[in-house]
Amino acid sequence: MSRQTRTRQDLSLLLGLALALSLTACGQTAVEESSFSAEESVEAVTSAEVSAETEPETDPADAAGDSSTQTAEESSTEPEPVNLDPDPDTAYEYTLCFAGDVNLAEGQYTAAALDSYGVSGCVSETLRSYMTGADIMCLNNEFTYSSRGTPLEGKTYTYRASPSRVSALEELGVDVAVLANNHIYDYGEEALLDTLDTLDGAGIARIGAGKNLEEASAVYYAQLENCTVAYIAASRVEWSAQTKPATNDSPGTFYTAYDTDLLYQRVQEAQEQADFVVVYMHWGIEGTADLEEYQTEVGDALVDAGADLVIGDHPHQLQGVRYYNGVPIFYSLGNYWFSRKEEYTMLVNVTLAGDKNGVQEVSCQIVPARQQASATVTWLESADSQRAMYDYLAGLPGSNITIDDGGIVAEKGA
Repeated sequence: MSRQTRTRQDLSLLLGLALALSLTACGQTAVEESSFSAEESVEAVTSAEVSAETEPETDPADAAGDSSTQTAEESSTEPEPVNLDPDPDTAYEYTLCFAGDVNLAEGQYTAAALDSYGVSGCVSETLRSYMTGADIMCLNNEFTYSSRGTPLEGKTYTYRASPSRVSALEELGVDVAVLANNHIYDYGEEALLDTLDTLDGAGIARIGAGKNLEEASAVYYAQLENCTVAYIAASRVEWSAQTKPATNDSPGTFYTAYDTDLLYQRVQEAQEQADFVVVYMHWGIEGTADLEEYQTEVGDALVDAGADLVIGDHPHQLQGVRYYNGVPIFYSLGNYWFSRKEEYTMLVNVTLAGDKNGVQEVSCQIVPARQQASATVTWLESADSQRAMYDYLAGLPGSNITIDDGGIVAEKGA
């Protein structure tokens, strides 16, 4: 090292020391003259920390100029207020509950059980408490309400119930009925139109089918006090020839097997208007837990378009649960109250917590249940049976979740 270099370093050290002493003296004076209380000091520090994470309001080029001429008053402008906690006047917590396939058609075991035991004897009290206690209850209504029409020729299973059966949905607290499925057109156009009228008369919103494509693809906005939840339903199954797609001037389902553009458009529209967007899809292959490639592709695309939750059905059994970009996709909720096949089923209870700034936290809970040979559905009461069901669900193809002993779902590794 040259002598000249050492001399420059010595001078730099001396200048630095002098500057430090000067700043210390100024700091002591500022502390002595400050009138902040301890609480105000903490608030100021917190505000400064938050402000440091946001974009600077001053252009960096302007900040690079000489600031020595600024007065103390000019350089200590009060920061914008920062909302660190939920606004107590607008804070909310709402629950959305979802069930899978329900079939109460005449001649089915479920209808016979309903006639014999009533709703309270067919659906466990604990399950009913979740359903009726939710702010919005939604399920897949996989049959028609009508006394008209004829069964579709060549279709193995056709389902039609008396319009009076809608009282069972009312008793279960159903607010939204999904009609985007492969049985809503089982008895033709007349029965479909009767189904629309029956649900309208019961005050139950319907999604996924309608008098024309505009109605079938329409977004239903559920307006809670401080939160708007959007619901969209669409079908993509192998029964397109028998489950008529709605057109611009004829009734049917919102069918998306060959063109998903309108579906994504509806999701984008909903995302702009609502605080939380739910998409209910009828997809997959019956009788298998394996996912079709398009289920993962479309599910991800729905999230990319703005969906906050994706619920699926049609396979008539549970399928896996996967998080994509932080959004849960339940590929199939399976049969809820559909037949007398013994199998796992569940409710999905979703809690939305937020305030005037929107939804801040989403929690998904599995309510474990089993469809019984008696064509009833019962809550799994014991801890061991619940744990076995949670482990089964988490182990299904496509799942990337953990489920704690309270049924709370989380993304694995998150």
